[in-house]
Amino acid sequence: MEKGQKKGSNVVKIQVEAKNPQKRKKAYPSKAAIPKTLIDNFVALQKVQANLAEKLDALTKQLSELLKLFEATAKSFAENPAVLTAERDKEFLDKINQLLEQDKAIAKGVVYIEERVDEIERSTVGKPLPQASQKIQM
Repeated sequence: MEKGQKKGSNVVKIQVEAKNPQKRKKAYPSKAAIPKTLIDNFVALQKVQANLAEKLDALTKQLSELLKLFEATAKSFAENPAVLTAERDKEFLDKINQLLEQDKAIAKGVVYIEERVDEIERSTVGKPLPQASQKIQM
């Protein structure tokens, strides 16, 4: 028996071993592969830059064409300041004036018909009809 143990006591010693999981090493490229990777990335970046440059050139051309269009429009307005607009407006105003004249003619015709109907009704009944303001009050 060992010292410090009492008789009749059963002591079980457990030895625990710490298992260290194997540390995984990160896979770094070899020193020879690093320059190749850098070169590949640089080439890809140059391709993207070339594509961007082409698209910017196309955009610049489109903007130039748009500016040319604006310049041509400005010159056209400077040479003919609203001549076409004035002609269109004049045609529109002429049509509206025609409509107003037709409206006046129709209104005169309606008033004449109303007067004739009133005359016919008065002559058949023998007494005058109430005026329009009196009809509304009824």
